[in-house]
Amino acid sequence: MPEPVYNLFTEDARGTPVWLDAVADLEVARIRLMKLASANPGEYFIFNLRTRQVVTSLVSVREGTTASSQR
Repeated sequence: MPEPVYNLFTEDARGTPVWLDAVADLEVARIRLMKLASANPGEYFIFNLRTRQVVTSLVSVREGTTASSQR
C-alpha cells in the first residue's frame, strides 16, 4: 500500500487546522475533500507532506455551493 502523502484538513471556528484524513493520491484526496465539503460546509485544504505546501483549498458555504483553488 502506498504511503499517504496528502493530508486533508478543515478549519475550526478559530481558524485552527483540524486533521481529517491522509491519502496517497492527489485525485483521491480531491474527491474525498469534495465529499466532506458537500456533507459539512466549511473551509478545507489538502496539504502535501513532501513539498510542505497546500495544493488545493476549498470553501463550502452551503450544500451544493463550493469554491476551490488549485495551487
